Amino acid sequence: MFESKTIALLVVLVVAWLIQLGLSTWQMHRFHSRALSLRRLGSAMSIGMAGSNWKRKTYVVVVIDQSDVVIASERLAGFTIFAGLKPVSNVIGLRLDDLGIGTPPAGVSEKTWRAFEQAAGFLQRARDKRSRSMESRVDGSEEDG
Repeated sequence: MFESKTIALLVVLVVAWLIQLGLSTWQMHRFHSRALSLRRLGSAMSIGMAGSNWKRKTYVVVVIDQSDVVIASERLAGFTIFAGLKPVSNVIGLRLDDLGIGTPPAGVSEKTWRAFEQAAGFLQRARDKRSRSMESRVDGSEEDG
């Protein structure tokens, strides 16, 4: 039915796919482990992404403190499964509401800045949701009392 060359080719393709799957899983585990260790530095953490399936994507991790100031930020740098998070010190000290807005700081590309904008948006929505929740608890307790 199948020739031995066809079977050999299929086996090679399956083995290559399994290796790629394993290495991708290893990279994802390293990325998320580093992101979780960064999360412990502040009060909130977010991951942002810019790019598309047709162009190279850029991922960033942003950590803010209780005052909504960026205290840690890193960008996934590299082209292969050996890519890792590298610090982006140019955004440390910025306020959350300024992150991703306007012209990027020196040393930060437009695409990375858009990824920071997305991460900031996630953090802002979470902050706004928390404040609405706190307001409803305060309003509810005043009505009950």
